[in-house]
Amino acid sequence: MPLSPRTVLITGASRGLGLEFVKQFLNLPTPPEKVVAACRNPSTATELRKVAAENAAVKVIKLDVENDGEIDTAFKETEAVLGDKGLNLLINNAGILDRSTEGNLKDTTRDNMQRHFSINATSPIMIVQRFLPLLIKAAAQEKSQELSASRAGVVMISALLGSQDFIFKNGYGAWIPYKCSKTALNMATIMISRELKDSGILVTAIHPGWVRTDMGTEAAPIGKEESVADCLKVIGEAGLKTHGKLVDFKGNIIKF
Repeated sequence: MPLSPRTVLITGASRGLGLEFVKQFLNLPTPPEKVVAACRNPSTATELRKVAAENAAVKVIKLDVENDGEIDTAFKETEAVLGDKGLNLLINNAGILDRSTEGNLKDTTRDNMQRHFSINATSPIMIVQRFLPLLIKAAAQEKSQELSASRAGVVMISALLGSQDFIFKNGYGAWIPYKCSKTALNMATIMISRELKDSGILVTAIHPGWVRTDMGTEAAPIGKEESVADCLKVIGEAGLKTHGKLVDFKGNIIKF
């Protein structure tokens, strides 16, 4: 079915995939009434602020996903913006891949492991936990609908590199902190999906591809415009079949 959530929250929205999600949501045939774009430093998010200035549907809020106080403040600001509508779609996009080392065993540190887990795995869980009342509110308004991202949904932006099946078969590269944190996010997707199913909330994880962003570098084969366009199509088609699953940007289910 066509993707048409009334309200959307996107984390890590100041650049890369997050910013592109904001732009493409606004260009949907039925765009959201409200797009809450969360980022760590709104004052330096020049392009995002420009998009917001040109479209009243966009509300930019401050959110450092590692800061529980800011998560709580972001919830209250979002609740005030959305009112009785609730939150139809939460896209947990914020994430890191530290390329300062190769991430092999010999150069992996406790601090680097903890930082990746904090941002890539723990923070998405905490954000879903805090914003759950708004998701439940949205889901309850469309009780007759099946699971869908237009009714109420959580999308975790994950990675193929978090799939144990892929790593076992391909043995690709190092980046132990990144891969382990994304594997943890994939497990969180499974567990949260089971807990929220009866509330009518869709939960899925998406691998957006290797994309030309600051994280993906210019060596990546896919542009962010193509990736996000494909992701939005997959999100629009998501339902019971992909609930609790990791899918790629073409809609293929990836084995965990």
